[in-house]
Amino acid sequence: MTRAFKKRVKPRLLQRCDLVLKVIRGLIKDPREKFRPNWSRPYFIKELTLEGAAWLMDLDGNRFSESINVD
Repeated sequence: MTRAFKKRVKPRLLQRCDLVLKVIRGLIKDPREKFRPNWSRPYFIKELTLEGAAWLMDLDGNRFSESINVD
């Protein structure tokens, strides 16, 4: 099943000014894990580093204080 899914996935290089979604990990506790969101709102990529990190900026122009791993 995973092989069939991976055939349709096309890897894409990220560039500056691309819109991306940030993964939410463990911030919202829902006892049933049913209605917990997986993604936060869209962000712009402000900068990309060679090490694989990205500086994100929200749609209002506020920049994150920490870089985010692209993996």
